Amino acid sequence: MVRFAAVAACAVVASLGAFALSGIGAPAAADNFLFLYDAHRNAPWNGPECDEPSVLSAITARFDQTEAEYWHTGVRMADITEARETAFRDWDPTIIARRYCTGTAYLTDGNRYNLVYWLRSEQGFAGVGWGVQYCLVGRDRDYSYAPACKMLRPL
Repeated sequence: MVRFAAVAACAVVASLGAFALSGIGAPAAADNFLFLYDAHRNAPWNGPECDEPSVLSAITARFDQTEAEYWHTGVRMADITEARETAFRDWDPTIIARRYCTGTAYLTDGNRYNLVYWLRSEQGFAGVGWGVQYCLVGRDRDYSYAPACKMLRPL
């Protein structure tokens, strides 16, 4: 039994040593972190513009999914027009670049709403790519961005 314990202890020590030497257990260095440009963020963010079709289709798809799965209204977003940038905040003071946008959203029930949204760097799936959050003024039922979508507007 003593011999088995000694062999097991040696195996554990050897595996921990191999683990430490492999670098797997070591903390990641700052220069290993993948940014779009560099860790100092000297270059501007080259994310999508407010009126790009990929941005507008992402907003439309998310609205349609939310209405169908959560609110069960049957209303869909028919069109987004007049999409434009209202402000841009580069890397400072935070390390997340933001592009603030507005537009007009037309729904299939005939209503028209002011659309407020932002695009943010490194906010896609697992921090890769860009992300978008939106709000329709007057249709923020759960008051996520209340009052009147103010939380998505530049400060």
